[in-house]
This record gives sequence, C-alpha cells and structure tokens, in this order.
Amino acid sequence: GDVRGGMPGRRGCRPSRPMDAERMDSLDGWVSVKSGLFTETQRPRLRFLAAWNEVEGKFAVTCHNRQLQARVAEPEPEAPAPSSWAALYSPQELCCIHRVLAASCAALERCFPALPELRPRGLWGLLFPGSSLAEGSEPGTDLDSVCRQLELYLDAAIELCGHRIALDTLFPEGEVEDYFESVSELRGRSLEQRVAGGREALRKILNQHIQAKDLVMLKRFYLEEDEAYQELVTAATQFYQCLLQPFRDMREFASLCKQEALKSLEFDTLGPRRIQSLQKEVEEWSRRMQEAVCSIQDITVDYFRETVKALAAMQKRMEEDRTQFGKAAWASVAPRQEKLRFMFAKEMLQYTRAKELCLKRKKTQIQYKMEHLDTRKAVAMVDELEMQYYETQLELYNIQLETLKYEELLVVAQLDTIRREAREKEEEVVYYDACEDPEQLRANEGMGLVHDSRSVDIKMLLHKVHQLENKRGAICSRRSYLRNKREECKETQRAKQQQLQGEEANFRQHHSIQLKHDQNKEENIRRREWVDMERQKTLQRLRSFKEKSSGQIAFKPRCPTSRVQNQDTAAPRSASKKQPRASKSSSNVPVHIFLPSGAVISSGEADTRAISSVTLPPPPPPPPPPP
Repeated sequence: GDVRGGMPGRRGCRPSRPMDAERMDSLDGWVSVKSGLFTETQRPRLRFLAAWNEVEGKFAVTCHNRQLQARVAEPEPEAPAPSSWAALYSPQELCCIHRVLAASCAALERCFPALPELRPRGLWGLLFPGSSLAEGSEPGTDLDSVCRQLELYLDAAIELCGHRIALDTLFPEGEVEDYFESVSELRGRSLEQRVAGGREALRKILNQHIQAKDLVMLKRFYLEEDEAYQELVTAATQFYQCLLQPFRDMREFASLCKQEALKSLEFDTLGPRRIQSLQKEVEEWSRRMQEAVCSIQDITVDYFRETVKALAAMQKRMEEDRTQFGKAAWASVAPRQEKLRFMFAKEMLQYTRAKELCLKRKKTQIQYKMEHLDTRKAVAMVDELEMQYYETQLELYNIQLETLKYEELLVVAQLDTIRREAREKEEEVVYYDACEDPEQLRANEGMGLVHDSRSVDIKMLLHKVHQLENKRGAICSRRSYLRNKREECKETQRAKQQQLQGEEANFRQHHSIQLKHDQNKEENIRRREWVDMERQKTLQRLRSFKEKSSGQIAFKPRCPTSRVQNQDTAAPRSASKKQPRASKSSSNVPVHIFLPSGAVISSGEADTRAISSVTLPPPPPPPPPPP
C-alpha cells in the first residue's frame, strides 16, 4: 500500500533524472569548432557569374578568384588552392542557401532576388521541355535580369558574410570534420591558459604586499597567496599530466609489444627470417620506449621548474616583508615561513633529481656512441666523445651536490620547526591543583601519579633532532665525497686536455718538415697544372688562328739560288730579260739544312718538302779553279 511508489513498473525509472543531469554535463556528443576559423586576414577578389541552364533547368553559378588567376605564371605549390568553382542550383536550392547565409548575417534578408518557380518534373516537363519555368504573375520573366540580381546578391554575401562562409555554403568541398578540432588539443590549450592565468594571479597578489599597512592585512594577503598557489599547482598538475599521458601510453604499449616479441622468440619454434624480424621489432619497440621515457623526464623537469619558480617568488617576498616588522610581531607568521622553506626545499629536491635523471641519460647516450663507433671514424671521434663525457660527468657531480644542498636545507627546515616546538614546550606554563597534605604529595610522586607531560614531548622532539643531525652529518660526508670526485674528474679532464694539446704540438713540431714538403708539393702541382692549362690555351689559339688563316693567306717563298738555277737552265730563252732585284722580305731569306752524308730523301718526303711553305735551296756551287 505505498501510494508514493505509484505504478510498480515505474519505480525503477526514478534514477533517470540525475543520470540525465550528468549526461548534460558531459562532453559526449559535443564538438569543438576551431577558433578563428572564418577570420579573414586578406579578402580575395571574387567574381560571380550566373546564367540559366535550359537543359538542366537550373541556375549555373560560377565563381572566379581573380587574385589566384593572376598568379598563373608563378611556380605553384604542392597543393595549389582552387581558383574557380561552379555548380548548378535550382531556385529552391538557392532559397535554402539564402536561409543559411541570412542566419550568418541578417542584412542579407532583403537582398535576395525574386526567383521564378519551376514546373514539376513529370509528363508536363516531358511534353514541354522548352518551358521549364512556370508562368508566374508576370509571364515571360526576364532571366537575364534575374541572373544579374543573383550576381549582385552573391557579391553582397561575400562582403557581409565573408568569403569563407559564402564559398563553403555555395561550393562545399571539405569534410565537416575540418571545422572541428581535437578535444584533447582543446583541453590541453584550456589547461595551458589556466596555468598562465594562475601564474598571473599569483604575481598580482605578490605585488599587493606593498599596500599592507599592518600585519593583519598582510596575513590576509598570505591567505590569498596560498590559495592562488594551490590553484596554480592544481592547474599545472592537470596540464602536465595531459602532456604526459600520450608518452605514458606509448611506454606501456611499447613495453607490452616488446614482451610479446621476446616471449615469441623464447618459446616458439621459428625460422631464421621470423627470428630476424622479431629481433628488429624488439629493437624498434625498445627505441620507442626509450624515447617515451626521455619525453616523460623532460616534461617532469618542466613541471618542477614551474612550481619551484612560484615558491621562490613567494619565499623572496616573505623575506622582504620580514624587514618591515619586529621579531615579536613576526613570530605569529613564522610557521608559514618555515613551511615555505620546507616546501621550496622539497620541490627543489625533486627538480634536481629530475635533472639528474636527464644528465644520466645523456651520459648513457655518450657511452653508447663510444661503444658503437665506426672503425674509420673512431680515431677522430673518440677524443671528442671523451671530452663530452667528462663535461657531462662534471655537470652530474654539480647537480648531485645541489641535490645534497637542498636535502640539507630540508633537514635544516625540519630542525628549525622541531626546535621551535621544543622551545614553546619549555616556555609553556602548567598549573597544578593545590595539595594540602605534603605526605599525600610525596606518596603520589612515589607511585608515579604526578608527572610532567612536557618532559616526555620534549624528549621525543630531542630524539627527532638527534636523528636529523645524524642525517645531516651523513649528507655532509656524502657531499665531501662528491666534491673529491668532482676534483678528480676536473684533474682528469685537465690532464686529458693537456695531453691533446701536447700531442697536437708534437705533431706540428715533428711533422713540420713533412707538412712543408707537402705544401711545396701541392704548390708544384698547382703550378704545373697552371702551365699545362696555359699551354693548352696557347695551342688552342694557334689552331684557331691556323684554321681561320688557311684559306685566306698563301705563302709563296722565293729563293735566289733556285732562281739562278732556273736562269742557267733557261739562258737562251731569257737572255734578253733583265734580272730583277732580290726582295728583302722574310720569305727570300735562304735556309740551309745540313744533312748527314749518305742521307737519302724518299719520294714521299720530297713531295712533302715541295708542298711545304719554305723551299729548301740546293748546296752552293764549288768555287772556280785557280787561274
């Protein structure tokens, strides 16, 4: 008889309302539109052309981008943007496009022209194909004027709505997903903006400390500062967790695939090719896993750098505020200062440890390079890699010493807090009930019923102080050991540098003669090459000159001795002729060629000498006999 229950079948539907509320708060089914999607940095010059297509019974709309068409001569990129668009639209489709554009800009409502109505497709359309337009209120509608009005309307749509919205509405080409952005990217960007906002809010609160006139106002600023820091840490944690998640997933996936490949290699019976393929997969997944680990370490360093920077600014500001108040007044906010020191030392300790992991990774990479050096490049690269290793080792020692420094600061902050609590316990006043009978007081003391609880708390605090002092001593001894190791590393690095410099000096000293000889040899080779080149140029010029002058100039040398022979042989015929004077030109200079005795000139050589430009004279005649 529960009346409130209603129908039995409806009792199970009561939780539906809170589920609907939760569904409305979720992001399922929602999309994120890209910001600045329709922003126009430069408006193109578009030209619309409209005409009636009688065959299809639709309006043909064409758009040309004059700005892109003017760049046809320029080299096109890999994916050039379209410069023209065309489509066919019926009057009903144009009305739908108008409604979409008018929703973007209401001023287009009164710009849309009156379009004629179409005849319904069917028997009448087949019987009268030439009259696809219905007779409206004005038969014989001027389609040209309608097309011109449609062009003016589209130009107005470009001006009012923008070319991106108008073109995407008229000529849809891309997918709908092109307008949306990834939800993960949107979430990461919003978290980054939240981190930047938290950083700015903390900075403003720190700057307001100058306005504090008394400690009460300063305490209020401290509360606001703590809240702002917590918001900053929360936003930074969410943001860097968002950055870390893909790399964590990759690390886990790569580790799983690597384990599967190793199991297959260990337990399955495989052929040599499959074994080689699995070994390559193991190497590839190991590399990907290592890359993911490196990215995780780098992002972790960035996170702690953010928190350390904020805590350092807060601690510095509180140190400046301390100079404005006395010791007694400042005692009320001293616990906050101790807390800040503790938090700063803790965050700085994690930051230095994250940097130490990065340096160890760098040192491991250098060792891997040294182990896998090519034999041809080993001699040239081993010294350089060795120097890089020493530099990385020195950085590692420095960061380890810095880590020990902040470990000691953390211990010192704890010691200050414990000592302050012990001092407060000692200064605390305890009141006891009066005892009238001294005998009863002695009996209570003997039975242990009366004791001071402060002494127990102080002993516990002093025990903690002793433990922290021992820890501090261990840190100091560790720091001393690291300093000695750093000095040894510096000495080794310095000795290595001196060794390299000495080897270079010895090389220059003992091989200077060889170097000079090599330089002279190179200089001689260059000089010889230059001489050969000049000789080739000269020969080429002579050949070209000979080719040019072979058909234009003919040398006709004349020799006086040969002329005398000709006169002796032809004396009867040329006796009446006067002998001409010998020419002084260079072609009449006699040339005497002395041949060894018994040398015989062949007929071929005689012909060659006859063809040559200079005719060899015969030997001179014997002297006349004495009278």
